[in-house]
Amino acid sequence: MISQAEFWRLFRFGLVGGGATLIDLGTSTLCLLWWPTLPEHIVTSIGFFVAFWFSFFGHRYVTFQRHGKVSKFLMVALSSLGVRYVILAVLLWIGLSGLLPIIIATLTVTILTYVLSRVWVFV
Repeated sequence: MISQAEFWRLFRFGLVGGGATLIDLGTSTLCLLWWPTLPEHIVTSIGFFVAFWFSFFGHRYVTFQRHGKVSKFLMVALSSLGVRYVILAVLLWIGLSGLLPIIIATLTVTILTYVLSRVWVFV
């Protein structure tokens, strides 16, 4: 059983992460609409970089309420992005395309981001 404090931290993480994910996926959607031939890996990179700063400051001031280091958060985010690329590559390889594999890959790395942020970045 998790503590009440941890529950609310997870809840805040969900809000901030959900906002960052909406920014990420919204950016990805716009990229695909404006440039439909742009490869999914490029699209997901653009979405990631647009949402990065919202995510960092949201987790700093809302989720963890501690001044984590941007360099550590960047390492976590880039690691998550690497995992996301691998998942995306597998989904593209099995025949998915467009926004669906981007959504699946993005949502899958959420747990990794939370755990690393909780135990290493915002301690």
